[in-house]
Amino acid sequence: MAIKWQLWMLSLIKHALLLLTATSQTINGDDLSALLSFKSLIRNDPRQVLSSWDSIGNDTNMPAHVFCRWTGVSCNNCRHPGRVTTLRLSGAGLVGTISPQLGNLTLLRVLDLSANSLDGDIPASLGSCRKLHTLNLSRNHLLGSMPADLGQSSKLAIFDAGYNNLTGNVPKSLSNLTTLMKFIIKRNIIHGKNLSWMGNLTSLTHFVLDGNRFTGNISESFGKMANLIYFNVRDNQLEGHVPLPIFNISCIRFLDLGFNRLSGSIPLDIGFKLPRINYFSTIANHFEGIIPPTFSNTSAIESLLLRGNKYHDTIPREIGIHGNLKFFALGDNMLQATRPSDWEFFTSLANCSSLQMLDVGQNNLAGAMPISIANLSKELNWIDLGGNQIIGTIHTDLWKLKLIFLNLSYNLLTGTLPPDIGRLPSINYIYISHNRITGQIPESLGNISQLSSLDLSNNLLYGSVPVSLGNLTELQKLDLSVNALTGQIP
Repeated sequence: MAIKWQLWMLSLIKHALLLLTATSQTINGDDLSALLSFKSLIRNDPRQVLSSWDSIGNDTNMPAHVFCRWTGVSCNNCRHPGRVTTLRLSGAGLVGTISPQLGNLTLLRVLDLSANSLDGDIPASLGSCRKLHTLNLSRNHLLGSMPADLGQSSKLAIFDAGYNNLTGNVPKSLSNLTTLMKFIIKRNIIHGKNLSWMGNLTSLTHFVLDGNRFTGNISESFGKMANLIYFNVRDNQLEGHVPLPIFNISCIRFLDLGFNRLSGSIPLDIGFKLPRINYFSTIANHFEGIIPPTFSNTSAIESLLLRGNKYHDTIPREIGIHGNLKFFALGDNMLQATRPSDWEFFTSLANCSSLQMLDVGQNNLAGAMPISIANLSKELNWIDLGGNQIIGTIHTDLWKLKLIFLNLSYNLLTGTLPPDIGRLPSINYIYISHNRITGQIPESLGNISQLSSLDLSNNLLYGSVPVSLGNLTELQKLDLSVNALTGQIP
């Protein structure tokens, strides 16, 4: 008798739970209204991704599973059945504005509208989405400023509004977002001078401001972002010295300070402070001092981009000892090479089997082109040695590389152009002007079908211009002036 009673009770409980679930899994009216409002403000849906959003009209008594099967919509089927938790419509080609009613999706955790053609403002009402973890509005045409109300989304961990037309300042209310890990606003028109309060966002791993109009100094408080992996303030109007605490964040792997007005020097112990650095750039600033030899301690570095500053002295001879460098750009500085030993950095670069760019042009490197250039990576496609004081002949092993760009202009090179120069079928740019090259222009140049720019001006070339140059159908620039050439250009 007791067993039958227990079975009857279990059956009763089971039916009660099923009834409760069926009742609760009806559509939430606010969520439905928010989604339909969003669709109503879409002016063009070229891929018809929202075509399924008419399935239930305005009937809030329909089962929730219909609602949650709309394209891009996901719901929580456990604690809050039938409530929208995710809206992903990235790359859908949508044209329109973002409905403020999305703020009624109070259980929304992920909103990804990236890579569309949405315009208008970011709705302040999104601050009402207190569960929001990820907000990705990047690669649209959004206007206006970042709403201060976003500071109410206290669980926000990822904010990406890059590649829009946003203006104004970064609202200080974002200091409330203590769980924020990724803050990305690259390529907008945002300005501001004092962001010291952002140093309190100690959970940040990605801090990306590049391509805006920020001015003033980099705040020393940023050094408190001890979890930073990616720090990018490239292409702003920042000035002054970079605070030393920035260089003490040992987990940084990507550090881009390029295209600002920053000054000072790189700490000599940089290689010990940033042992995991993979990408380091100070391009186009006013840095000075020497290039620290401790960069050779950064075993993971692939991109070392220091072009366009006032660095002086010699290039550290063991700069490429760990063999991971791919992009090496030290051009347009005040670096020197007065002895053969000053060129020994070429020997260490020969360890870099994936090296693609070698740029040491526009410096004060004197002497013969090192023989070790023959040992450089077969993947090397960009060489800039122009604007130095290099003597001797052009090394024949250059023509064995997969070059796209070669600049040897403004040196003291002598000898002739090698007859097999045409063995560079993929090269687009050849600049060998302002040297002392003699002889005739090789016929094989006409074999380089992709060549778009050829500058051999201001040399001692003679003879006629090869007829084969007429085969260069992609050629846009040809400068053979100030030589002793005769005849006509084909």
